[in-house]
Amino acid sequence: MVILLSQGVRQYQLYHQHEAIISQTESLIFQFSIIREHVSEALLEDGQQSKLSGISTEMEKLNSNLTAILSEKNIGDEYKLPFLNSIDLPGIILLLRKIESGAGEIENKRNLNSEMRTLGERLLLFDRVLVNNSKKKLIGFQNIIIGSTTFVVFLLVTVLTLFHRQLIVPLLQLINKSSEAASGQNTSIQVNSPSKELTNLTGSIDDLLEQRSVLQLQLQNYRQTFLELVTSLRGFFVVISREGKIIEISSNIAEKCGFTPAELTGRQWRDFFIMPPNKADSKFPDAQFLEDPSTTCQTFHMSLVTIDQSPSSHIRCSFIKYPAEGNSESYHIYCLGIDLSEEQAKIDELEQCLAAEINKKAEMVRVSHLAILGELSTGIAHEVSNLSNGIINYAQVLADAACDPDFEIERDKLFNKIIVEGEKIAGLAKNLLAYGQDDAQSKELAPIEDVLQNSLNLMNHYFRIDGATVETNFNATMPYRTNGRQMQQVFLNILNNARRALNERYPQKDENKIIKISTNEFEKNGKKMIRLIFTDFGIGISGENLKKVFEPSFSTKPASEGIGLGLTVSRELIAQHHGEIYLESQPNDHTTVTVELPLI
Repeated sequence: MVILLSQGVRQYQLYHQHEAIISQTESLIFQFSIIREHVSEALLEDGQQSKLSGISTEMEKLNSNLTAILSEKNIGDEYKLPFLNSIDLPGIILLLRKIESGAGEIENKRNLNSEMRTLGERLLLFDRVLVNNSKKKLIGFQNIIIGSTTFVVFLLVTVLTLFHRQLIVPLLQLINKSSEAASGQNTSIQVNSPSKELTNLTGSIDDLLEQRSVLQLQLQNYRQTFLELVTSLRGFFVVISREGKIIEISSNIAEKCGFTPAELTGRQWRDFFIMPPNKADSKFPDAQFLEDPSTTCQTFHMSLVTIDQSPSSHIRCSFIKYPAEGNSESYHIYCLGIDLSEEQAKIDELEQCLAAEINKKAEMVRVSHLAILGELSTGIAHEVSNLSNGIINYAQVLADAACDPDFEIERDKLFNKIIVEGEKIAGLAKNLLAYGQDDAQSKELAPIEDVLQNSLNLMNHYFRIDGATVETNFNATMPYRTNGRQMQQVFLNILNNARRALNERYPQKDENKIIKISTNEFEKNGKKMIRLIFTDFGIGISGENLKKVFEPSFSTKPASEGIGLGLTVSRELIAQHHGEIYLESQPNDHTTVTVELPLI
């Protein structure tokens, strides 16, 4: 009796310990679901990093609560270690802190979303494993107690047979009833004509049976709570036999296939869950995977087959092996999954938006390029016309001298002038053709001063007409790998803005209409860089407008003078070269544009 009482106390303690662990685990999953909801809302709303404020602190609390649960000695290492190896809470906290600090790159958000999904799956799976482990331990211990009780009863029958033969029949009844209760056939024990001792013993067994009934009911409630949590997270579960047949399946995923859970029970799971193509010939084909699965969790992205035999939902499934109930030599496969169809649709939509934005930026660059090309063509045409007139005049003089032998001229000088003027025309045409080429991907090593000088040659006609002076101080000698046409577009945008600012401040020719350009090499964060500085002493930019000059929709130009995308396009092209552009200005004094490019 002492042994039975001690076992009963032990069972009671074990029951409350496991009840506390499961309660803590459910609270942890509930805490995570709230955090996950906040993170999902913030990630789905682009640019809302402020909504993530404080989430890293909540994740640290979650980590602390999880550590407290894992410190429980009733959770075996065979469950703790696989779970700990499959999650990365410190990594998630670091990602959250990065995003909270403003480093919200798309890659960080994707990694965060992936890590949060993985953590949610692992928590749900870990809770399920703990529930099953608690059930196995408690019911096993209950069976041990009942078995021990039966054995004690047998000993009592043997002893009492020697002294009190009247106890034999009641004891036999007690044994039979205990066996029936142990197998679950009865929930209480009744013995005919029991003695006082048997009555007490029967009462103890009835109490144990009542405790088992209560425990089974609680386990059912835990199971129902687990299913509700899984469903609330758009998750599902499938229990698969060693032969690949569905033993049990949650109703939500069965409905997506177009069946009820009862209709899918007994059917092959491979008829409804399609492994990804890249796994078809891998070490995890379906048959081998079920025949000899690992006890560690295996995760796959899969498709779900609907009633019309077409793949539809995008799902993520985790598989783990566990012993079959009542047969230690056999096992089942537990699949815990989540429906990612909505997330995949959002990702597809974001990819489409990103592609549209890239196309929009490319079109913006092309429009700006064509606008500058059209403006340059007019100036080049005037310049070519003037040079052509000079050539014609020189040729006419030579023709007159050829008809009149007495007409003395310096023919060599005239021929040289015709050659020089022709080379100028050829140079202008070459620069214009080079700028007109659409070769956005090509990059080659070239001195940055050459690209800048070509831009100045294309603008010289306008500077001469405006009476503007360009002062240069080139000190960067190392070649730079660049797309010449794109960088020329940047320089032409800057020079064109400088020319416009000078003309607004000085409508007529003026000695103060000056543009200063300098280049130099320097180091920044251990990298060699090239700095180009453009300073004009024109009308300048107000402080309010200086904050908006890089916005695509902002321009101070009249509609007749262009589309106003110069600085926006310039920043985009400089970013493609891994560089940066800065503006500094004082109204009615000057404007300085600084371009910094890495020497790659």
